[in-house]
Amino acid sequence: MKEESVIYIEAYDEGHGIYSVSVETLVILYVYQCSESTKSIDLRVKLVETSVDVPVKLDFSHLPYSIIVTELEKLTSYCKWPIITIGNTVVAGLSAVARQIIKSSSNEKVKHLLGFRESCLMACSEASVWTMFCEVDMLQSIKIIMKKLLSVNSGIIQIPKDISRFEYHLSQPVRIHNIYKVASTNSRKKLSTDVPRDALSIQHTFAEGPTMTISDVILYTYFDLFFKLLENKNLDQHFPLIYHWYKIMQNASISRVNLVLPVVLNLFDISIDNNFIKQSLYRSDMSNYKMEKKTYTKQTNIERALEIINSSKITISNSNALYGSDVELNWEDIPIDINPCGGSLPEKRSARKCDQLESMAKPVIKIAGNSKYTIIDFCSGSGHLGLLLAYLLPNSHIVLVENKEKSLARARIRIESLKLKNVTTVQSNLDYFCGDFQIGVSLHACGTATDLVMQSCVKNLAHFVCSPCCYGGIKKCHLVDYPRSQIFSKLSNFSYFDYLCLAHAADQTHDVLNVKTQQGFLCMDAIDTDRKLYAEYYGYNVILGKLHPANCTNKNNLIVGIRKN
Repeated sequence: MKEESVIYIEAYDEGHGIYSVSVETLVILYVYQCSESTKSIDLRVKLVETSVDVPVKLDFSHLPYSIIVTELEKLTSYCKWPIITIGNTVVAGLSAVARQIIKSSSNEKVKHLLGFRESCLMACSEASVWTMFCEVDMLQSIKIIMKKLLSVNSGIIQIPKDISRFEYHLSQPVRIHNIYKVASTNSRKKLSTDVPRDALSIQHTFAEGPTMTISDVILYTYFDLFFKLLENKNLDQHFPLIYHWYKIMQNASISRVNLVLPVVLNLFDISIDNNFIKQSLYRSDMSNYKMEKKTYTKQTNIERALEIINSSKITISNSNALYGSDVELNWEDIPIDINPCGGSLPEKRSARKCDQLESMAKPVIKIAGNSKYTIIDFCSGSGHLGLLLAYLLPNSHIVLVENKEKSLARARIRIESLKLKNVTTVQSNLDYFCGDFQIGVSLHACGTATDLVMQSCVKNLAHFVCSPCCYGGIKKCHLVDYPRSQIFSKLSNFSYFDYLCLAHAADQTHDVLNVKTQQGFLCMDAIDTDRKLYAEYYGYNVILGKLHPANCTNKNNLIVGIRKN
């Protein structure tokens, strides 16, 4: 039996069937209409008391929806809306929700919007420049324009550079996986792969090539606002390729929502920000990466950073102990579907995986006991740790949070096989997750992800058990700053560059005979001491120790934070 799919959105009632929604919600409603699945997917609306900062007014009279009047299930509170739920799974984030709507549609004719091998916008925004552009960059640019239109009646409104980035993108040769097959079909003859891609005459009819995908629908939502709000500004001359694409989308047989746009006085001029790097929207600019990495791992820079810490009052230490080592855990009692030894891993690797999972599970069991806790397994992958905890702690509810669609699909198969009733799966980036919980865990969350996990735990006054990984992946972002602690931040002459030198050196933990290994472990402890001090500032007892045995992985530090009563 197919599980029920439900879209949840928030809206402000303007009266007479008109509602204000966020731009993100507008995108989801466009996709919902395009999916032609209003009979197979429910749309439920929660009325809010105040409108969002950048509202869009819509006429809901042609939308099938229901107003939420009863108490919601707990799983709907785990992530920022809009979301879609499928059974006991929650999906959050613009691209992920849009993809799931199409996948859940009863209309097979719209499945082509998922693209080649159903991979369009499958990669998360942190990993894909294209997903970042569609889900984050363009969204913010449209919001900037709308904010300015709502706040000024005259002067100059600058068009953000992301608009120009898309115009440039449409001028570039098409890049699709099956480009030679498409070109051969169009020319009705088989083409050799020796033919240069630029000579294949595949045009940008749509955003990613000759066929419409879900990225077109998302981008069309933004540009529908863009061209309608600025209709008297000759935008077709400034952005001819975008305008041509926009007209193609208008003529395509896709359903639309009924916008109720404000009257914009034509008393302002526009200026266009063309100050952007002319590069593909499919690849990150790696030109400076290797040079920067060499600088970060230069021995004199590492020694300088360590010397600054050594000359301060900060003590870098690691107990090398495992918190919860007294907890008993017998792998012979664990079901084969949860036991790494029962899978396809080589014997030595499966043994190491068992050691890692056991080292994570024991502290959690010691903290949770028989309590009815909600435990979040952040960056859960296919649920190796979370499902083990679900089995060992039947009184607790485990939530697997992972942004990779395929990983969670594997987890759901195992959950069903094990008949576990205390597990919920959440497909979401960490910044969309907003649920309440008592313990947060993460095994080898890469780089900044560990700090996002700890930050979420601190915000929720929750205990945490974290084993960090990929220290060299640490970098500032709009959610996290470095150093983490005030004590490290106040170090004299200790810069962000010094911090990154320590972080990159922390990844140089090779075999025991390598001259860099001991320094690497010292730098791991330095970074994790900063994390320890950060949590202690917020009232935690923090134990910095090791996974046991220490050789089960090179990234073997374990940070356990216990919230003081």
